[in-house]
Amino acid sequence: MLKKEYTNGEITILWRPEKCIHSGICVKTLPKVYNPKERPWIKPKNATTKELIKQVAKCPSGALRIKQDKKSMTKIGREDNGKKGRFIIYENDKFAGEMTYTWAGKSKFIINHTGVEEQFSGKGFGKKLVMKSVEFARNNDLKILPLCPFAKKSI
Repeated sequence: MLKKEYTNGEITILWRPEKCIHSGICVKTLPKVYNPKERPWIKPKNATTKELIKQVAKCPSGALRIKQDKKSMTKIGREDNGKKGRFIIYENDKFAGEMTYTWAGKSKFIINHTGVEEQFSGKGFGKKLVMKSVEFARNNDLKILPLCPFAKKSI
């Protein structure tokens, strides 16, 4: 039995062409993921894991299935020198991105920049960094001034 696999890093879509009845539900539901005119025709990085799982569940023939990938280990740390700081995100001990900030007094910090390495894009790491800074601010009764456009939009 032929089986093709397409992953987004969190889950893998298994496709069994001989079972496929080509109902088009996949293409209609997530056209950015499923495009039979392109190769590869399944691009799981173009949707969230939640969207993929929901869509694959609608496959009437069972030609599409989901396989959980090995869980990646994500860690977020913080560095601060009293004037500037950053939140850093790592996946499996590899640097994946950072969100930098500058202190504006003792009770406020300015988010300057949020950046994620290209190989880790699409995993929501930028949002996780910003949300970690919000958690930090709440826990320490601090205010945030988001000058970074991404952080401003996320907050």
